[in-house]
Amino acid sequence: MNQETINILFNFLPEITLSLTVLILNIFSSRVKKEFPAAYFIFSGGIILSALFSYLQAYYAPQQLFGGMFLADHYTYGARVILSSVMVFSAISFYDKKSQPFEFTLILVSNIGALLAVSSSNIFMMFISLQVMVIPLYLLVYYELKPAIRYFIFSTMFMAVMLYGITLLYGLTGTGEYSLISKYISFNPFNTLILILSVILITSGLSFISLLAPFNLSFPVIGNKLKTAHLVQFTLVNVIAVLFVLGRIIFTTLHDQNTFISSAEQINFTSGVNWKLLLAVISVCSITAGNLVILWQYDLKKIATYIIISQAGYLLIGIISGSTAGLAAFISGTVIFAVNSLGIIFCINLIIKGYNVTDTAGLRSLGRNDKLLFLSFIFFLASSAGFPLTSGFNSKMILYSLPGLDSYFWLIASGIISSVVFLYFIFRLSTAIFTGKTAQNPPKIGTLPLVILLILLFSAIFFGIFVSPLLNWAYYCSILFGI
Repeated sequence: MNQETINILFNFLPEITLSLTVLILNIFSSRVKKEFPAAYFIFSGGIILSALFSYLQAYYAPQQLFGGMFLADHYTYGARVILSSVMVFSAISFYDKKSQPFEFTLILVSNIGALLAVSSSNIFMMFISLQVMVIPLYLLVYYELKPAIRYFIFSTMFMAVMLYGITLLYGLTGTGEYSLISKYISFNPFNTLILILSVILITSGLSFISLLAPFNLSFPVIGNKLKTAHLVQFTLVNVIAVLFVLGRIIFTTLHDQNTFISSAEQINFTSGVNWKLLLAVISVCSITAGNLVILWQYDLKKIATYIIISQAGYLLIGIISGSTAGLAAFISGTVIFAVNSLGIIFCINLIIKGYNVTDTAGLRSLGRNDKLLFLSFIFFLASSAGFPLTSGFNSKMILYSLPGLDSYFWLIASGIISSVVFLYFIFRLSTAIFTGKTAQNPPKIGTLPLVILLILLFSAIFFGIFVSPLLNWAYYCSILFGI
């Protein structure tokens, strides 16, 4: 076995582990069909082992794989660490005795696609990886036929649109590699309708998967119908993976013959395609839509969905900056986003299971007797909104202070105004939760859920006080971006 083969096997250990887990789970499917513990332990064990391999790779030397189809650099390792952590928390926290082995298989395959997507450096391999991530999720909506059909139609349409854009870009440049596309654009600096169209089509497809407005109109329809575990997969895993893919594409194309373009320069593929403006508009739409629509939402899962939509819009600001500092802010912000979002969804899961409550009307006065759960819920919401002295506040302040955003003051203004609107929603919700008649004795939180809740709380508080270690790690993942 030569050194190249060893390097490939090592760098793909997380994906290989998940693939073997799928194989084992299906081999023993007849035996574990009605035995939740057996299927669950195979499933969660595979995810935990895959995550351990992702952590071990975090400081490995950057290299190209399969002729440049994949990049195993610090950016890839950072994305894998974040995604693997979310997958582990999801596997431990949200699955119960009602979960079926086939659900585990679908989630594992989707996770494989997410991990492959963040390391792809070829636009065709990126598309295939995203398909591997998304297609298994169609089957998780099987129990609600109409929403499933609607989501399938919209998803198929946007995937076709993105593939058409990729085809146009390949036909124009003659290559699928990000770096070679960048070189072609550098040597052919003219306005091309085909190039503009391909950029818009590809961006639309990626925006749909990452729940960015206005391309996410179909998802909230099914968001409240999903199991909590599946909601994490549809939202957090998908959003994080696609945003890292988008960051990879943008920052790779910002390289001109291995020379990084200054953040002060405008991000233009051509004189007719302004990436900053395009992404800034999408960011404003997501931030505004997510924080405004939430005022009229009562379903808890829909509320979580719209929060994630708005937070994805905030994270785009780091990519829009076009600087190493912006990329670091995006990576550190993604960690904080994952912690706060997991905390919100986890609290909602405990509320639904413990109180059989699915909307805000049923939350009235519940917080008076179950202070830990509901104070944690409000804290995660406030952190996501960017309330001072929270991790979300640190993340947003870092994003707002990035270079290269001087001409996009309207983007920053929309973010601040939307945060104020979100804080009003939180105030209204917390008033209802902690006022009124005393609720009945609350159900006890089990030992494992309590430990998970405390870990998420500690993480959110820690990053609110000590954000520098996280930011330094994010710089490490971004400063050596590319090969």
